[in-house]
Amino acid sequence: MKKIIALILVVVSLFSTMSIAAYAEDTNENTVTITVNETEFVFDANTTEEFRNKAIAHYFNHNDDSTSTYGLTCTLFGHKLESSIISAVTHKVNATDPRCLRERYNTEVCSRCDYTNSTLISSTYITCC
Repeated sequence: MKKIIALILVVVSLFSTMSIAAYAEDTNENTVTITVNETEFVFDANTTEEFRNKAIAHYFNHNDDSTSTYGLTCTLFGHKLESSIISAVTHKVNATDPRCLRERYNTEVCSRCDYTNSTLISSTYITCC
């Protein structure tokens, strides 16, 4: 009887030491989500509202670079850039699963003028709706 109890204790202790702890980090506190039409933008919580508005406008008008105006300050001293990585999830892109497109951009916005630059980092199709 003592051998059976000892064997059970050994097995239980082996399983308890070999178990792997895993957890998912909840990042909702550190992000701001803005939905425009069928596109959902996820920004870092530290970004300004002006940055968010310029980045969203640039996302929808990214082919039109001629409308960017530079101020005298930027011409003399250069841009004062704020940069952040933005996720854009466009829903219902495809008719079949995976339907949604997630794109990640490194976006730079000048706080002095209308200069905005976005570089695509990754683009993947995901299942979300």
